Amino acid sequence: MTLSPAREVVEAAGVTGAAAALSRGEVVLIAGDAGATLVAAAELVTGETVRFLATRGMPVGCALPGVALDRLRIPAMVPGSAVHVGVSHGGSPARTLRALADPASQRHDFRIPGPVFPTRTQPLGVLTRPGLPEAAADLVRIAGCAPAAAFVELSAAAEGTGLPVVSVDDVVAYRRTHERLVERAAVARLPLAHGGFRALGYRDRVDGGEHVALVRGEPDRDAVVRVHVECPAGDAFGARHCGCAQAVRDSLAEIARAGSGVLVYVRGRRSLWSALREHAGPDARTDHVADQILRDLGLSGPG
Repeated sequence: MTLSPAREVVEAAGVTGAAAALSRGEVVLIAGDAGATLVAAAELVTGETVRFLATRGMPVGCALPGVALDRLRIPAMVPGSAVHVGVSHGGSPARTLRALADPASQRHDFRIPGPVFPTRTQPLGVLTRPGLPEAAADLVRIAGCAPAAAFVELSAAAEGTGLPVVSVDDVVAYRRTHERLVERAAVARLPLAHGGFRALGYRDRVDGGEHVALVRGEPDRDAVVRVHVECPAGDAFGARHCGCAQAVRDSLAEIARAGSGVLVYVRGRRSLWSALREHAGPDARTDHVADQILRDLGLSGPG
């Protein structure tokens, strides 16, 4: 296995390219706002892999979901810390990493202290916290391996490593595009001034937010589709500084005239007071929620 081919950094590796490299037992580089890490799939590491990582940075960590750390009962360095105490399995860092990735491993398989430091990743990975450990575990999972990533923080610049490079933002965008992150939670008939609509309730698996799709008829890809982001000032109180309430009415009327269509109503993340005080437009998150809902309705697909 060649860990450091004689070529410049491959900046445009992308998530699929980086995941393919990880599935072959290779090392990739993940870049984020706070730095960068070298990453390998823990279940596939060899002694050569660990030596390569250790020469670039120390200590060697293992990004793991919280459920795995809780099952293994490996304590945190300090209460509430994401970094847990170092462990060892059979005296070999490579064996320790493979054991951490193995769902059959038990607490008695590990000794404390040891040279490998597990790091707890957040539930739902980068979608909960766009951090380097979360991106590492997510990328390894996308590669088809157990979500346990061997990693080291870089102690020097990444230039000239010759490794596939992917960013944390790339991993976030990939997951938002390729994974189902909203679930249909309710359905009801809703008689409106513009006629009858089906109200489909959706729950966001990332933050628990609730959203609604108002559906008329049996819309296809040519149907009228409109998206409205919650605006309490306009929607509830008819504030004059925006035309949000009128935009909703106009959209429903347009859908009714067409005979079929969808209005996606996306709840905002801000507090009610902040939403009343500030008038902000859609952001990347609301775009992704609307696209996920439309995909569930068969009206859009992965970008």
